[in-house]
Parts: sequence; structure tokens; C-alpha cells
Amino acid sequence: MKPVFDPTQYKITSKANWNTVAHEYHYNWADQQVGPFKSTAEVVRLAKIKPDDKVLDVACGTGVVSKEISQFLGPQGLLVGIDLSRTALSIAKKSISFQNSNFVEMDAENIGFSFKFDKATCQYGLMFFPDSVKVLESIRNILNHNGMLAVAVHGLAEDVPYFSTIMKPILEHIPDIRPEGTPTVHRFGNPDSLRAELASGGFSDITVTKYDFVYKPGTFDEYWTDYMRSTANSIRSKIEGHGDAVMEKIKNDARNNASRYEKDDSIVFPWTVLVATGINQ
Repeated sequence: MKPVFDPTQYKITSKANWNTVAHEYHYNWADQQVGPFKSTAEVVRLAKIKPDDKVLDVACGTGVVSKEISQFLGPQGLLVGIDLSRTALSIAKKSISFQNSNFVEMDAENIGFSFKFDKATCQYGLMFFPDSVKVLESIRNILNHNGMLAVAVHGLAEDVPYFSTIMKPILEHIPDIRPEGTPTVHRFGNPDSLRAELASGGFSDITVTKYDFVYKPGTFDEYWTDYMRSTANSIRSKIEGHGDAVMEKIKNDARNNASRYEKDDSIVFPWTVLVATGINQ
């Protein structure tokens, strides 16, 4: 029997994990705009930022979307980023020179501001919120009438093999690795599911655009090391706790899964991203 999902403990664990991996996530992935982070420019483009807009970047992380947004804002514009990770927020503050910007440690399920925003963005955060509808409703509450939300999420497991190549054998060999009901990276990878979620949060005029990117993690061993150190960091100790034999089985199965994406000993992963926009009417 799997352990019961505890949303509060999940947030505590997520916060601790992001404080640990934020630097590597930023400097090796997000800031380099490799693979899925080619979507950053698309999220901001679809948000149609105007110079005097007041913009909220939800789950802003290390600030890559915020930095892109700041390029479109003028002296009358405002940029606010919120996130649970202090380490990620510190990186965001250092990387953005826009004067009218502020970064705040805040839970996206309980957004609280005394003024309204014109636009809101959220890249690779929506699928990880325990109560995503509550987050969407919180965003709507601080958006002006006809304000716009733009969100990016990863595609389905078969369309984002970077995650599933290793996670599938982890789940096969350690089925109780995470509590039943834990949010997953592919949660809104189906366009219809993403569209329905924004509608449940009260948004209208919803559009979903699909992008197909490519990510090259190097050799299998390089990919394995990066994945275990970053993506699987929060569960790595649990995996290692099952012993070397189980770890070796997971690695061998993952190597076999990765072989279909190898070209000249280097892996080339396809990576589907969905970007949705919705209006607060």
C-alpha cells in the first residue's frame, strides 16, 4: 500500500529540493535556454507584454521568464515574481536589472496583493501545484478584467522521454517511491486536459499551442548523472536506500530505454511543450 499524499509535506520537500538544485537548474538549463527552455520566449510572446503592464510571474524560479518579460517593460511597467524557493529567488534578483521588479517568497495557492496585474505567466509550475485550480483562481483574483495568463507545461510521457526514460523503471522497481496522488510532470501534457484545467480555474478564450523541441544530454552516463543529481534529487536517497542491485536494474532498464534515442553514442531527446493562454473575463 502506497503512503498517503500530504500536500503540506509535499510543499516542504519541494521547497527544500529547489533550494538544493536551483543553481544547477539555472546555469545548466534555464539560463542556457536549452531543450524545453526555448519556450521562454514563446510564453512571453503569447502574453503580449506592453511597456506599462503590471506582470506577475508565478513560480518564477530563477527568473528566466521574468528576465524575458523585463525586456518589454518600460518605466511605468511593473514585474513581480513569486516562488517558494529562496535560493531560486536570490538568483532571479541578481540576474534581472529592471528597476521596477520585486521577487517575493509566496505560496501560489495563496497569492495576496493589494493591487491588480495586467498579465500573469507561469512556466513549468502548474502541473506541480497540489491544488492547481486554487492557484488559477488565486491568479484570476489579482488580474484585471481582460487580464491574460500564459502558462507552459511539459507534454505527455511519450513526448518527453527525458523524464520517462528513467522514471518508468524507477516506478517499476520501486512502485511506492511516491505517495498516491503526488502531482506529476506530465499531469497536463494532453492539450485537452490543460484547456479544461484553465477553464476550471475560470479562464476563457483559451488557446493551447504545441511546440516540439530537442534536448541533447550527451552520453547515457552523462544523462544518468544529470538526472539523478537534478530531476530525481528529491527521491534519490529513497532509490539508493533500496540497495545497489535495485539501482543497477533501474540503470540498465533506463539504458535500454534510452538506446532508441541514441545517435553516435549521444542521446537526442524530443521534447514537447504546451503553452496555453486564457483571459480573465
